[in-house]
Amino acid sequence: MMGRGGGGGGGRGRIQQAKPTGERGRLIRRTAGLFRPYRGGLVVLIALLTLSTTMDLVGVRLLGAMVDRMDPGTGSRAGLDGLIAVYLAIVLGSALLGVAETWVNQRIGQGLMHQLRADLHAHLQRLSVRFYTSTRTGEILSRIATDVNAVQQAITGTFTDFLSNALTLSIAFALMCTLDWRLAIATVIVLPLWVYPTLRVGERMRQLMREWHEESGHLSAHLEETLSVSGSMLVKTFGRQEHEAARFATSNDALRDLSVQRQMTGRWFNMGTTLFGAVLPGLIYWFGGRAVLGGELSIGTVVAFSMLAQRVFGPFAAIARINTTLLSSLALFERLFEYLDAPVEVEERPNARRLDHARGALAFEGVRFSYTNRGVPALDGVSFSVPAGRMVALVGPSGAGKTTVTYLMQRYYDPQEGTVRLDGIDLRDLTLASISGAIGTVMQDTHLFHTSLADNIRYGRLDATDAEVRAAADAAGLGALVERLPDGLQTTVGERGYRLSGGEKQRVAIARAVLNDPPVLILDEATSSLDSRLEREIREATAVLARGRTTIVIAHRLSTVVAADEILVFDHGRIVERGRHADLLALSGLYASLYREQFAEDGGLPASALDGALDDDDAGDANEDGTVALAESRR
Repeated sequence: MMGRGGGGGGGRGRIQQAKPTGERGRLIRRTAGLFRPYRGGLVVLIALLTLSTTMDLVGVRLLGAMVDRMDPGTGSRAGLDGLIAVYLAIVLGSALLGVAETWVNQRIGQGLMHQLRADLHAHLQRLSVRFYTSTRTGEILSRIATDVNAVQQAITGTFTDFLSNALTLSIAFALMCTLDWRLAIATVIVLPLWVYPTLRVGERMRQLMREWHEESGHLSAHLEETLSVSGSMLVKTFGRQEHEAARFATSNDALRDLSVQRQMTGRWFNMGTTLFGAVLPGLIYWFGGRAVLGGELSIGTVVAFSMLAQRVFGPFAAIARINTTLLSSLALFERLFEYLDAPVEVEERPNARRLDHARGALAFEGVRFSYTNRGVPALDGVSFSVPAGRMVALVGPSGAGKTTVTYLMQRYYDPQEGTVRLDGIDLRDLTLASISGAIGTVMQDTHLFHTSLADNIRYGRLDATDAEVRAAADAAGLGALVERLPDGLQTTVGERGYRLSGGEKQRVAIARAVLNDPPVLILDEATSSLDSRLEREIREATAVLARGRTTIVIAHRLSTVVAADEILVFDHGRIVERGRHADLLALSGLYASLYREQFAEDGGLPASALDGALDDDDAGDANEDGTVALAESRR
C-alpha cells in the first residue's frame, strides 16, 4: 500500500522528466564527453585509420602508374612487376591494419557501453521509490536494453565509419591535388551543397528515432504487464484478450508507421547524392580525355584521378548518410541522459555514520510528508517514540498513513519536515547500509525471484551458509514444504514465487528476516490476505521472529494487535489516539469503533458486549486462538 497520495502516475505511467538539454550542441558535447576515458584508444584508432587509409589510396595511385606502364613505347614488364609487388604489399598491410582497427574499435565501444550500462544501473538503484511508482518496468528495461544496444551499434559501427570516411576524403583530396589541382577543385566545389540538407535530414531522423524508441518502450511495458504470470492470469480472468490485442495493435501500428517514416526520410536527398556519384566518373573521363588528347595529362593520371574522385565523393556521400545516423543517435543518448539526470531524492551524506550494533529505538519528531508537492500530506505533524524491544501497532482506515510511516523508517523517502531517528540518530546521518541492516520487513506482498527457494531465503543475508538457510527455513515453518518439494531447498519457485501459496511466500519473507536478524522488525499487513488458519500459523512464526526486537505491526485485523505495548491510531495522516488496547476501547473513539465493526463482521462477540473496556487479562482471554502470541512470546 502506498499511503495517502502514493498512487502511480496516470496515462501510460511514464515519469515526466526534463530533457537533459534543449540544445543540440550541448548534447553533442556531453555525448563526446563519454569518450574521455578512452582518449588513448581513440588516438591509436585514428592513427591506424590514417595509416590504413593512406596505404589504400597510395595503392589507387599505383594502379594509375601501372596504366601508364602499359604504353609499349615507354613501359616495361619489369616496371609492372615492381609496381604489382608494392601494390600487393600495401593491400596486405592495409588488411592487417583493418583487423587491428576492429579490435581497438570494439574495445572502445564495448568499454563505453559497459560503463554506460553500469552507471545507468547504479543510478537507477539510487532512485527513490517515487521513480518506480511513476515509471513502468517495461520502459525502464527498454532503455537499459534496447536503447543501450542501439547506442552500442552507433558507436562501434557508425562512429568508426565516420572517422574512416573523413580521413579517406581528406587524404584522397590531397592526392588529387598532386595530380591536377584544377580537377580537384572542380570536383569538390559542389560538395558543400550537401551540408545543409544533411543537417535537416539528420534533425528529422533524430526526432523520429526518439519517437520510435519511446513507442518501443510503451510496447515493452505493455508486454511486460500482460505477458507476466499475474498479467496473463488477469487478462484470462476478465476475458480481455481482444482488448489487449487491440492495445498491442495500436502500438505495433505506430512502430510500423514510424519505421516507414525513418526509412523514407531523406530518400530524395539520398537519390540526388547517388545520381551525382554516378555522373561524376563520366564527367571526369570527359574532361580528362580532352586533356589527354591535348597532351596535358596521361591516361594513367586520368584513371587514378577518377578512382580518387570516387574515394572523395563516396566517403562524402557516406558521411552525409552517417551524419544523419549520428544525429538520430543523439535521441538515444537523450533518453539515457534523462534517466541519468533523474534526481536522487534519498542521498547518502559523504560523512554518514555507520551503525554496527543498533539497539532499535525509533522516534518520529514532528514529521510531515507528502508524496506530491501539492498533494494532501500523507503524514502531518506525526510524533511518537518506540523504546528498544517494544511492540507498537499502527492501526487506522486505509490511506491513513500507516505504511508511509514504515517507508520513512526505512528511508525510502525523506520527510519534508521533521526528523526520523534510530537510536537517537537522524536517519539522514546514517549510511543506507546501516538502515537496511537494522530494519527488516515482512510485507503483505512478498516478492520472490525466479530462482531456487534457498537463494530466495539467502537474499536476507548473502553470505549465509546452507545450514543457516535451512535453519531459517525451519524457524519460519517451511520444513514440511521443503520435504514435499522435488528438489528441496533447490527447487525453483517460479516467477514471483507462483509455485508457492500465499502463506508459503510469507514464510519465505519471515525466513529472510530470520537470516537478516535485524533489531527492528516491521510487519506490514503480513497476514491480511490469509485465511484464519494460515493467519494463526504465520502469526506464530512471526512471534518467534519478533522476540527481543523492536516491532512495528500494521494490521487491519485489530485482533492481532490487542496486546501491543502501544497502539497508535492514524487518521488523515495524524495520530488521533494512542494507548493500550483496553484504554483505547474506554475512549470510545475511532479505535473502539473500528474494533466493534470488525468483531461484529467476524461473528465474534456482539458489538454491544464491547461497550466496556477490557483489561489486559480479558484481552488475553478473548483471544484464545493465539492472537496475543506475538506479544507474549517477546516478554
